Amino acid sequence: MTHGPLGADPMRANLRGWLVQRRNDGDTPDVICRDLVAGGWDADTAATASLSSLRTGDRRRLLYIGLCWGAGLAALGAGSAAHLALTDSGDPLVLAFFITLMLVAAPIAVLCQMLARQAEASDEFVIWSPTRRVLFGTLATCTAVVGITRMLRYTFEAVAAAVGASGYEFTPTSVVQVFVTLVISVPLFWWSLVEWKRSNIARQRLAAEAAEVADTVTT
Repeated sequence: MTHGPLGADPMRANLRGWLVQRRNDGDTPDVICRDLVAGGWDADTAATASLSSLRTGDRRRLLYIGLCWGAGLAALGAGSAAHLALTDSGDPLVLAFFITLMLVAAPIAVLCQMLARQAEASDEFVIWSPTRRVLFGTLATCTAVVGITRMLRYTFEAVAAAVGASGYEFTPTSVVQVFVTLVISVPLFWWSLVEWKRSNIARQRLAAEAAEVADTVTT
């Protein structure tokens, strides 16, 4: 089925109904955006309106909640357990808690990741999920905050011990603590940032394509 813009001025027509029809016919927001620009819309407004063609309800919300929370808690448990295991004064019960947290959260994250990949491969609209974008953005932010905080702490302790500050002793453990933080936080941050960009780049792509179409129309 072919579609055209809603008359000479789509803004005055039944825009919502037209967007729903386009979504039901399987048109992605980038296609809708190009048609709106061709009908006289400016690029920014067309990009925003085309995104509203998505379903009101996010059907994969629980999936991405499980994925992001599972990955974040698994990393927290693994990192905290490693740091405590390297500390002589670590409480065994606290260590057991973080190990348990890691063992429970990690399989949930892996399962949700597998299901998410299947969903994204079978439905091209899944990548536009607002829940997906917000959760991965939040995970990236939290990982950066926790990672930087721990990095500052353990790096400071290592440097203080190296310069002979009172109360600090330089040991191989000090270096390992810094290494543990890097090994866990950097990959998790990079992964969550890339996944966030996969959802968020859609807006940038819409704006770029709409601007290109607008230039073509004006010339």
